[in-house]
Amino acid sequence: MKKDFSNKKKSLDQEKAGYSDEYLQEVHAQLMREQAEPSEQMAPVPLIVMLICGLLLFWGGFYMARYSANFKGDIFNPEFVSGGVQVAEVAFNPIVHGKKLFAKTCQQCHQVDGKGLPGVYPPLVGSPWLLNSEERPVKILLMGLQGPITVEGNKFDGNMPAVGYWKDKDIAAVLTFVRQNWGNSAGPIAEELVAKVRKELGDRKNPWSAQELLKENPL
Repeated sequence: MKKDFSNKKKSLDQEKAGYSDEYLQEVHAQLMREQAEPSEQMAPVPLIVMLICGLLLFWGGFYMARYSANFKGDIFNPEFVSGGVQVAEVAFNPIVHGKKLFAKTCQQCHQVDGKGLPGVYPPLVGSPWLLNSEERPVKILLMGLQGPITVEGNKFDGNMPAVGYWKDKDIAAVLTFVRQNWGNSAGPIAEELVAKVRKELGDRKNPWSAQELLKENPL
């Protein structure tokens, strides 16, 4: 009796095991039929993205057409005037050119009337540093001036930045302007003088001190 029960149980276990294998295989086959094979596809670009890109391209084209000035190399030239005519083509006027450079670069410190700011920036009106020598102001603009300086009995302690990266004609023009404006009546500064001083200074990088500058060009 016990042996028969064991045989039946064994047979039942084998049947269940076989059934389970078949069942699993059938379920697996069904899943494989229902699942589509993966494939690479391109998703369509959303309409809002295309609209934004189109607007950006339109705005970029409009901006470049309006403000590029046809990519002309002389558009940032201080001598450029509307209509494509340059002052240099008519007649270069160092006073006019120097006035533009002064208003753009120097006026914020030395002021529109050339009187500077008391105790902060020295005046250019009647200044012996500017008027009594041609080479001294050229050297100051080429290398800058650092430290205390006395002008007309008033002491100033600041830094005059160098503009040695300017062209020789620009330095000559702005110095000619300040030497002949606000009642100043010194002679003009020639472009050739600026080139000469620049060459003599060679590889100098440091700004001048008042004492060092006065040794070479006394007041």
